[in-house]
Amino acid sequence: MNDILNFVVGLDSRWVLAGLLVVLDAWAIGMIIRARPAPKVGVLWSAIVILCPIIGLLFWYALGPKPIPGTKARES
Repeated sequence: MNDILNFVVGLDSRWVLAGLLVVLDAWAIGMIIRARPAPKVGVLWSAIVILCPIIGLLFWYALGPKPIPGTKARES
């Protein structure tokens, strides 16, 4: 138990923020897929979110395609 506590206390805040950013980016890409945009638009938004994680996430949230209520992601 002490090992876990020492690990958590010793975490660098940069790693925690990086992990949070990865989770938010994965969520954004999932939401882009759920919005069912045209293929080129979906690939473009996903690339922006992946290549510019912070700015891309903010731009997508403000300007990107919104999910269609009550729909599920496309099944491949």
